[in-house]
Amino acid sequence: MSHDNSKHTSRRSLLAWGGAGALTAATVSLGSGTASAAAYPASGSALLVPSARLDLNSPAENWIREKATRDTTIIQAIGYDNVNRHIYLTQVTQGGLQLSGESAPVSAADRNKNGDLTVTKWDMAGNTLGYMYLRGFGHGASIGVEPVGSKAYLWTEVDSVTIEDKPGEFSSRGTRLARFPFVSGQVLNKTSSALTKYTPVPGSTRNGVSIDPVYGRLVVRYRDTDNVTKYQVHDLDLARLNNWTKPLAAISEPSLTAIPGWPITTYGKPFHQGFASVGRYLYMLHGNSYGSTQTINGQTVVISQTGQGNTFLSCLDLATGDFAPAAPSPWVNSVNPCHTKAAYTLEYREPEGLAVYVPDIDQPGVFSLGMGFASGASGARRASIYGKSVLIQP
Repeated sequence: MSHDNSKHTSRRSLLAWGGAGALTAATVSLGSGTASAAAYPASGSALLVPSARLDLNSPAENWIREKATRDTTIIQAIGYDNVNRHIYLTQVTQGGLQLSGESAPVSAADRNKNGDLTVTKWDMAGNTLGYMYLRGFGHGASIGVEPVGSKAYLWTEVDSVTIEDKPGEFSSRGTRLARFPFVSGQVLNKTSSALTKYTPVPGSTRNGVSIDPVYGRLVVRYRDTDNVTKYQVHDLDLARLNNWTKPLAAISEPSLTAIPGWPITTYGKPFHQGFASVGRYLYMLHGNSYGSTQTINGQTVVISQTGQGNTFLSCLDLATGDFAPAAPSPWVNSVNPCHTKAAYTLEYREPEGLAVYVPDIDQPGVFSLGMGFASGASGARRASIYGKSVLIQP
């Protein structure tokens, strides 16, 4: 089932090119134009305005089920162009391909080590419309999509460095961010003049990025020099101008396993698989593929049981950095973080990517959250998107 909307012909941007746009009664306008440094709000103050948040405990909806991407590897992230009604997905480029400028086919291990990525462009039903190849960028664990008229500019990690995930197995993570237009069929190197590069936090590693399409913000996830994973929220207009001196919020990423009563022998330490933000709240996706094991208390434990999984959605309050209190909800056992069995019938099933979807761009304050899932056998992976749409008003 696709999740398009009949008003997709409108091209009024959700973002604050010339104004923040009218939000629902539950939210407020953030003003117009590019903010000046002198008038910029104190850190966190603009996040204190009332904003709706997703009901994590509401039922999941099947939006797109097991569609092909350009390559056959596992997807890593998803992002919506809510204006032009497209979806962008990242994945590590598959092994065995020989791209332009390459003297021979490149193995999967080297693609991982080099940080080579594939971006697939879907329509809202999951049909492939185009693709790009990015060489030397990173792992593709997040993507920001910025619509500009009828085009989309993508924000990704770039300038990757190789890391050893486990003995003998390598991947790559970006040390900076890049912004560039999506051009179908293009092979883009990390040194290309088509890129605009940014260094939000000098010395940081594992940079990731997401865009809040409702409030016109950019969120950076990174690891600092003390090896602590953090988030910063910036005005998108200022970020585009390479002004990172006035973050709206700056928080450290809390661990799910630090929550009192966390059943670690059941769910282990789920991998971080994506993040997205709207207004005052930041959402995280965690989980592992079916059958994944971890060593807990000296024993090998299956932490993601088939049909059950260990996929969790959680909601952080950007004003405090804490997990937001579980809000009133009609659903039984309202909790945050919330375990989800969305897409539980998939073969393999690994959560991969989180993104904000706005069904009607004339009502940008009414949003949903899309969760990406990888499935299928190795060498023939497919991508699915399930969503949650029930909002809790402040």
